[in-house]
Amino acid sequence: MDKKSFINYINYEDKTLVSSIYDKIILSEKCGKTIFTNDFLPPVIWNSILKFKQEFDIEIEAYGVFKEAERRMLTFTSSSIEQYPIDILRITNKSQFSVLKHKDYLGAVMALGIKREKLGDFVLYENHCYVPVCSEISDYIIFNLQSVGKNPCEVTVISDLSMEMPSVNLEDMTIISSSLRVDCIVSELCNLSRNSAAEIIKRGIVQINYEPIYEKDYMLKDNSVLTVRGYGKFKFCNIISETSKGRLKIKIQKYK
Repeated sequence: MDKKSFINYINYEDKTLVSSIYDKIILSEKCGKTIFTNDFLPPVIWNSILKFKQEFDIEIEAYGVFKEAERRMLTFTSSSIEQYPIDILRITNKSQFSVLKHKDYLGAVMALGIKREKLGDFVLYENHCYVPVCSEISDYIIFNLQSVGKNPCEVTVISDLSMEMPSVNLEDMTIISSSLRVDCIVSELCNLSRNSAAEIIKRGIVQINYEPIYEKDYMLKDNSVLTVRGYGKFKFCNIISETSKGRLKIKIQKYK
């Protein structure tokens, strides 16, 4: 695949970034070395690239530490990968009187002047926040992140990479819908009319498995990830049962 076709295929506004990824793929092919993007990329990039990795003569992998990570680092290699240039940081809230949210941790780290691309997903568990970061910046965060909001915190590196990482937080939900059409599901999830749901689908605000869809009659399949910009991210699990009126009782999980 030539560079122009590659750039046009990836539906992402930063064409310079996409171009640099192509250059890394070609360099890995030519020199036979393992090369990392050294950025945590959004799914619109890594998911698209994985779909046509057979076009290249190397292996392409996307890794984000957590099982359902949204932001992932791409790797281009002709051999096995022994270690990624990633450190996993654990940020501990040392206050017993205030509960911190995802946005609190993200805002505190980015306030240090760190670009979002250098950070993976933030996953909260009890009074800790776990976040993969590019290893080149981990020391900087450890020495400079003293608090999150008004809460004192402690930052450590997870040295035991064999330990089980916390899962992405999901909240179970149940909705009733007349159909598995995406406009019906979006209408129920976002408390919108069917016409309003169809309109935001037409505008590309809705994604299925991290890719925009524009057809309101698209039928959802089990385990599809549904993202509605401004409303949240959901996983369509399965149909639980039918009501007496023939409507569908559906299990949904919302990413917290």
